[in-house]
Amino acid sequence: MVNARAQVIETIPINVTNPRDIIGEICDLYNKNLSLRDIAKELNLSKTTVREHLISAGIALRPKDPTPEEVTRWRIGKTKAPPPFGFCYFQGKLVKNPTEYDTLLKIHRQWKAGMDANELTRYLNAKKLKPRKAKEWHNKAVKKIVTRFESKKVVIKGGKL
Repeated sequence: MVNARAQVIETIPINVTNPRDIIGEICDLYNKNLSLRDIAKELNLSKTTVREHLISAGIALRPKDPTPEEVTRWRIGKTKAPPPFGFCYFQGKLVKNPTEYDTLLKIHRQWKAGMDANELTRYLNAKKLKPRKAKEWHNKAVKKIVTRFESKKVVIKGGKL
């Protein structure tokens, strides 16, 4: 009995390139400041293969650690410390926090009126004004804010920073 079905076999062309062409392309992409990972994705190779080809071609690899110039460019206006109460980081700059700044102004007005940190803590909790993370105000947090006013790190004139 003869099988009535005819099988169609498709051929897939395989693009075999010269290893020197691959090395040249890897070097060109690396000189255009692409990362090893980006080059590997682009050429469908492993990152290790890309690294080995660059080393065999005599290309000096860029350092893993960022240069000090790169670090300063990334951290413009930012530090590892959280911003002080009443402020936040927006696009790398320290700006007024819309949810906390009014509370900061109230603290400043009461401090100017002669309240100390303990009285301010009781005042803020009585008014049910919320601190950044805690459920209620504590003396230590209020003292930090008052210390910033006293050291003139934060100067408020006419109700504005």
